[in-house]
Amino acid sequence: MFRGGTRRLLPGQALRLPKRGGELTVLRGRLWLTRGKDPGDHFLVAGQRVRLGDHEDAVIEPAESARGVSLHWEPRPALASALLARPLSGLAFLAFIAARGFAALAHKAAAAARRARGRQPVGDGYAVFVAPGSGRSGESSRRC
Repeated sequence: MFRGGTRRLLPGQALRLPKRGGELTVLRGRLWLTRGKDPGDHFLVAGQRVRLGDHEDAVIEPAESARGVSLHWEPRPALASALLARPLSGLAFLAFIAARGFAALAHKAAAAARRARGRQPVGDGYAVFVAPGSGRSGESSRRC
């Protein structure tokens, strides 16, 4: 299985790309690309790139029978390796998840405080009406 990097395909060789997705660049020659869900074939020449999505079947081979093709395949990294490869990005991601958790806790605490004071919670499924010209919001909430 081709995991990535630069490779030369000789005439008559075919190569199935990993289903993890990534970017394919033609370095030299002309490449024939067949994608599983796409009924048509694609021909790429030197300098052209194509991105393949996750779980996409793709087979490549040289388009000209007399010459081979050089290509570069950069697979999309798995989530775990992407987080380990960029520790700061991984820490930022974890901080984002923690912040969302704290925001959800704060929202629940505010709703509990409103209930304790005897007010109806204002949130999903509720609308607050403001009387025009009075400059203050109405205290009553109505269910939508």
